[in-house]
Amino acid sequence: MRIAVIADTHGNRIALDAVLRHLGAAAPDLIVNLGDLVSGPFDPAGSADVQMGLDCATIAGNHERQLIEGGTGFSDVFARPRLSEAHMDWIKSLPATLRLAEGEVFACHGSPAGGDLEYLLEDVTSGRPMVDSEQAILRRLAGSGEARLVLCGHTHTPRIVSVGGILVVNPGSVGMPGYRDTLPVPHVMETGAPHARYAIVERLAEGWAAELRAVPYDFEAAARQAEAAGREAVAHSIRTGRMPPA
Repeated sequence: MRIAVIADTHGNRIALDAVLRHLGAAAPDLIVNLGDLVSGPFDPAGSADVQMGLDCATIAGNHERQLIEGGTGFSDVFARPRLSEAHMDWIKSLPATLRLAEGEVFACHGSPAGGDLEYLLEDVTSGRPMVDSEQAILRRLAGSGEARLVLCGHTHTPRIVSVGGILVVNPGSVGMPGYRDTLPVPHVMETGAPHARYAIVERLAEGWAAELRAVPYDFEAAARQAEAAGREAVAHSIRTGRMPPA
């Protein structure tokens, strides 16, 4: 079984289209979409149309929940009036987690134990992400059952980590390579390159193999969309893969 894994498109349809063209060559048996689908200063409706059309295994991230609950963050406020009733009905139908391959694969946005806002793999207490201890990660994997492969998103940071016989894969973000946040402490996440990210995982006789992929696309066109929405910092990250100085 070969699975293409995407996450955190954040409404960036230009990046999404590039990723879908690229992953088509891998001929995956399944595409899994890990949430944060449309909230961002790009093209919420267009990206929703594409992701709905994939008819793939899709879960809700924190931004889907915030869209439904009336969240007032910029990305959700920007997206909400640009989405149709059909888009919102689809978002409301999405589960928070999925079990795939007869329970061998568990898909979540944040972590199995802590929900859609918890970082599964990262410790950000220094202000920048580091891979957390094995014990901390194992605690956050509670609830993933007998899964040998756990797919997560949320941090926009591509990673492959093995703990306790479980392979954890974060494909990185399709549409937004960097951001700043204040919780649980002020920190910055940035990949250092503007490319759109996804992963390919494949079940082999010996276990699960994983490959992280970075795809070039028309960064400038997406950056101009962010600028038109008044999001200069996002535009900078789209062009560079880094956040501007605080």
